[in-house]
Amino acid sequence: MVPLSLITAKPCPFALPESRTALVVIDMQKDFLLKNGYGYLQCPSAQVFEQVSSVIEPTAKAIAAARKLGLHVIHTREGHVSDLSDLPPTKRIRQATANPDRHKLVIGADGPMGRLLVRGSDGHDIVDEVKPLKDEPVLDKPGKGSFYNTDFHQMLVSRGITHLLLAGVTTECCVATTFREANDHGFETCVLTDCTGGFDNTIVSATMDLFCAYDGLLGYNCTSKPLLELAATVSAIPTSASEGVFDISIASLRTAYRTSNLTPATVVEYIYEQIAKPESAVVFSKIIDKEVALKTLPEPAIVADVADMPYFYGIPFTVSENFDIENSKLVKDLLASGAILVGSTKIESTGACVIGVTIAEISSEYSAEYIAGGYSYGPALAIAKGLGSFSLALDTDGSARIPAAFSGVVGYNVSKGLLPSDKIAKFCPSVDTVAIIATTVPDARAVFAELRGQDLTDPYSVPDRAIPIRSVDFRGPKDGGFRFAVPDDLSLLSPDYKTAFAAFVEKAKVLGGTQVELDWSAITKASKLLGPMLDVERMAFSTASESSDPAVAKIQEAVSVLAAEVPTLKVFQDIHTLRALKTELYLKFEGATGIDVIISPTAPYHPTFAELEANPVGVNADLSIFTKLTNAFEMCAVTLKANEYGPLKLPFGVMCSAPMGMDGRMLDIAEVLA
Repeated sequence: MVPLSLITAKPCPFALPESRTALVVIDMQKDFLLKNGYGYLQCPSAQVFEQVSSVIEPTAKAIAAARKLGLHVIHTREGHVSDLSDLPPTKRIRQATANPDRHKLVIGADGPMGRLLVRGSDGHDIVDEVKPLKDEPVLDKPGKGSFYNTDFHQMLVSRGITHLLLAGVTTECCVATTFREANDHGFETCVLTDCTGGFDNTIVSATMDLFCAYDGLLGYNCTSKPLLELAATVSAIPTSASEGVFDISIASLRTAYRTSNLTPATVVEYIYEQIAKPESAVVFSKIIDKEVALKTLPEPAIVADVADMPYFYGIPFTVSENFDIENSKLVKDLLASGAILVGSTKIESTGACVIGVTIAEISSEYSAEYIAGGYSYGPALAIAKGLGSFSLALDTDGSARIPAAFSGVVGYNVSKGLLPSDKIAKFCPSVDTVAIIATTVPDARAVFAELRGQDLTDPYSVPDRAIPIRSVDFRGPKDGGFRFAVPDDLSLLSPDYKTAFAAFVEKAKVLGGTQVELDWSAITKASKLLGPMLDVERMAFSTASESSDPAVAKIQEAVSVLAAEVPTLKVFQDIHTLRALKTELYLKFEGATGIDVIISPTAPYHPTFAELEANPVGVNADLSIFTKLTNAFEMCAVTLKANEYGPLKLPFGVMCSAPMGMDGRMLDIAEVLA
């Protein structure tokens, strides 16, 4: 596919990389574009206001073009919470103080369309001509710029966006401020000059020139004409029939619903046919009745109806059984976005180990001789068996990533606190994190991007402003490069895993990676501390009785003995030491010589049931040697299928890990490596 670009942009053509470009439509609100809104009341000139509102039509055309080209479309609205606690006095009264005759009504005052620039008022809403579709994000911002006091940076990097097209009002105010902020954050940014306007032609003209001045010091500008021309070259995909087996990945279903006669009812029928098979049904602890699953989902009469459906419209998913499906915020948000919950999947109920269970019916998807692995084995097997597009699980020390790797699917351990974790029964609350199991990295990323955000009711939720911000490399990992380190001790790897991992490291180098040496001492020290600490926490929160699974029971006993031997004082000493070691490790990711990710095998080997039966405690300790540290250091991690090995074509999984909040950069790298 030929790379897209706006060839007439100044000072040079502006690239539109596939899946990494967003059209950001800024503040196309009634308060700024309609008579009797906030803008009109501050500048009651019909002539001036007509030139501002004239941008509605070209902006609507640009939005249609961006949608046709498959670009992200994001909308912003400027406004304040009802109690005005996010409104600085300077912003509210400065103009009124300088010119009280003109500025009689200030922000928060009652206007013809409700309180001026207050969220929830009619005037705060976006004008009908450019209304967001239900699957397009809307960012509410309290300032002129889109980045100030918002999660806009995280909204962009979580989606892998590096290039921005800006449209909206006003040129000299919110558009210019967002443009400058985007430059500081590392985004390539181009303003569509015919899709923005302001209240003073002289200032608007100077601002337009500034956008591309000094050979692109700050960015680019361009009319929307080349964007519309590119969209005109894209042919509509003809409607087609969908029969039999089909791809149920999120990306594929979203496309199929829009371009074929495929409906959620057809997908659900197919999913439940698979669930009915004995080898599939054993994965579930609860299967939602098919009719109940579909009951609240709007079923369009024609294909065109789905053009404005929520993001997860018709996407089937599962959750592990420790999610309270009636009250979990994550589940509620997914259902509200049109997703279809088909059931809860089984887990190893004690949470004491990463081996999973030793029940013959619960084995690797690839061979009955090999274990499924991990206490969150159910979610991984559900996706491997095609019983949902994605699954939500809980990960303590690899308990979701290990079964994902053994099942040949993606297991994404989200940075702790970036997804709501309320109403999930936890085994080790201090380290437990939500994991997303999917068939591809982009699918896992999409779930994260749509669900992420602070939950004020969750004690482990991380405030947006606590998430570190690093400038974006618009070139992407392959062209811009990335730096990685690998574990210094790979002695536990099986021969097949050693060969496969060595090959993957060489692949990473070809795809833009530079391998650097890492002082592994902090991780080595943490390894010695972490096991006993997790054992103590497991005992503190465990409500499980002795497992009927012999292997799990032995591990339970070992955990109980080790936890009892840890003095209370040592627990607090070790917590302090672990935090210091985390700081030491995070410093390795800083600066020009720092690394971007750690690349490791997900597990050292894939054990058989026979190997597990012979040494359950030892195998359990071995399997989490690479995974448990990401939880302890509050890191994000994603495991993906690197290749296959042996006559059974078993999957070999590798894992990318990065500091807390660096999910976007880590996922960028993982997408290149997948």
